[in-house]
Amino acid sequence: MLGVFDSGFGGLTVLRTVRNILPTADILYLGDSARTPYGNRSRSIVTQYTQECCAALFNRGCTLIILACNTASADTLRTLQQEWLPPLRKERGDAMFNIIGVVRPLAEEAVESTKNKCIGVVGTRGTVESRTYIEELVSVLPDAKVVQQACPLLVPLVEEGWERTPEARRILRKYLLPLKAHHPDVLILGCTHYEALHPLFQAKMGKRCTVLHTPDVVARKLAMYVERHPEYNLGNTGKTVFLTTGDPERFQELGSRFYGSQIDSVERIEL
Repeated sequence: MLGVFDSGFGGLTVLRTVRNILPTADILYLGDSARTPYGNRSRSIVTQYTQECCAALFNRGCTLIILACNTASADTLRTLQQEWLPPLRKERGDAMFNIIGVVRPLAEEAVESTKNKCIGVVGTRGTVESRTYIEELVSVLPDAKVVQQACPLLVPLVEEGWERTPEARRILRKYLLPLKAHHPDVLILGCTHYEALHPLFQAKMGKRCTVLHTPDVVARKLAMYVERHPEYNLGNTGKTVFLTTGDPERFQELGSRFYGSQIDSVERIEL
């Protein structure tokens, strides 16, 4: 079974595209909506919360988990892969478990797309301050120029459904002004919530800048990864189960908007 984890709702945009590309996979989605947002929390807290949620997904039968949360991918993925997974595999008899993130796929896509080697990144404060995107991009393209901008107001704006308001346009214009001065020709939306603002990002950045579609990139790269690693048994019934640590009714209502179709059933879990 495939696990998809996010701190709340944004990862549902990734899940929607993953479901289209991997139609037969059994998928368990967990949104830690009781403790969202992660973007302004310390790295140690993000690591703790992400580990608890991944443990819950593994305990329910997942063999592969994708962290659809940029903050979790940036702050904690490497720690979990290097320090937590090895003893967990040994404890469970060298079972096949793994966790992957969204940063590397987006970095690879940006490098493939850039012509002037100037790449922009927008995200939460946690993602930007971690400098993980800079590290990943430079590891693939050593002479890349990476310019970042934290956009902390965008997540609550999207969750309130205000992405088409004049306020959204004004806020986004202010955030992007210093970034545009460097003339990046590729922009990474380093938060899954931002996909709701993709047309606005593209309009503000202009035709000479490619704003990557995060769900499309992540889902395509995930499908390629799964094809290379058939040892991860993802099931074959095409079932999707939704879990939340918060209010199931709110998750169902708000989550359906992010997912793009009605979510009929949500289970609340305790960690």
